[in-house]
Amino acid sequence: MSQFSISNLANQLGSNKLIVSNLKNSHPQWNIGEVLKKTGIKNIYTSNEKEDVLNLSIKSCKKTLKNFDKSKIDCVIAVTQTAKQKLPSVSCMIQDQLNLRKNIIAFDIGLGCSGFVYGLSVINSLLSSNTVKTVLFVCGDTYSKFLDKKNRTCRTVFSDAASSCVVQKINSKKNVKFSFLTDGSGATDLIEINKNIVMKGSNIFHFTTKNIPNIFDDILRKNKLKKGNIDQFVFHQASKLVIDKLIKILKLDKNKVFKNYDKIGNTVSSSIPIVLEKLEKNNRLKKNQKIMLIGFGVGLSAAATIINWK
Repeated sequence: MSQFSISNLANQLGSNKLIVSNLKNSHPQWNIGEVLKKTGIKNIYTSNEKEDVLNLSIKSCKKTLKNFDKSKIDCVIAVTQTAKQKLPSVSCMIQDQLNLRKNIIAFDIGLGCSGFVYGLSVINSLLSSNTVKTVLFVCGDTYSKFLDKKNRTCRTVFSDAASSCVVQKINSKKNVKFSFLTDGSGATDLIEINKNIVMKGSNIFHFTTKNIPNIFDDILRKNKLKKGNIDQFVFHQASKLVIDKLIKILKLDKNKVFKNYDKIGNTVSSSIPIVLEKLEKNNRLKKNQKIMLIGFGVGLSAAATIINWK
C-alpha cells in the first residue's frame, strides 16, 4: 500500500501580462465590465513568439530541481494539449534539455483542465507497482497560440503557463483513491478548429455544475469521509462564476476554497498545482491535512482525489 508526496512546486507564466480591462481600448464593442463580473479575471499572461510549452516547462522544471537531486528522477510525465510539435513528446525533450538520466520513463498525457488529477492517478499506479520511485510531473499549455484576437470568450479567460513538481512514493496503510467522469458528447463545447480554440461557455458551466457534485460525493464516499473532514478544496481555477457556483451548490466553507484566477487567469492543467504552490508559500498547507483536488473541463472530463499533505 502506498501514498505519495508532492514537493518542489514551481511554475512559469507566459512573459506578456495583459490587464483584461485594457482590452476595451482595442475592442470597444466588448462589454468588458460584464466580462470581468462573470470571470473575475483581471490579468492574463500570454507567451511571446519565443515561448512555447517546452520553453515554459523547462523554466518551471529548473525551479523545481534547483534544490533537488535530479539523478533521483526516474520518470517524466508531461500533461499538455498545445505542444508546438505533434512529435516528439514534450517529456522526452524535457529529459534531454534537463540532462536527466536516460534509463527513465517519459511520456505525455493529452488532457486539459482535468490533467493534473488524471496525471496523479497514473503516477500513483506507477508508484504503487514499484515501477518508479520519483516522478518529475509537468503540466503546461499555451492556449494563446490558438486564439483569434477577436475571440472574446477565450481571450479574456485563458493564460499560458507551465507547472512542475516532484511526486514520490510514501509507504502507507492506505491507497490514494480517485473518481473520474468522461462525457465525450460535449467534445465540441471546447475544441480547436483550424488552429482556433472555440468554447461554448454556457455548456461548460452546465457540465460542471451538473456533474461536479456527483464526483464530489463519490470521492468522499470512497474515502469514507464527510466534507467537514476536508481542510482545503482546490478546484480547477475556471472563473469566478464557476467557483462561486460550486461553493454554493456544495455548501462549502469559502475560507477553505482558495482562489487565484483573478490574478493569473485560467491556466488550464497548471491551475491546481499553482494553487497548491501558493497555499504552501502562504503556510496554509499543514502536514496530514486532507486536500481535495478537482479538475474539470475540455474532453469533457473531470477527476477528483483526496490527498494527505506530506
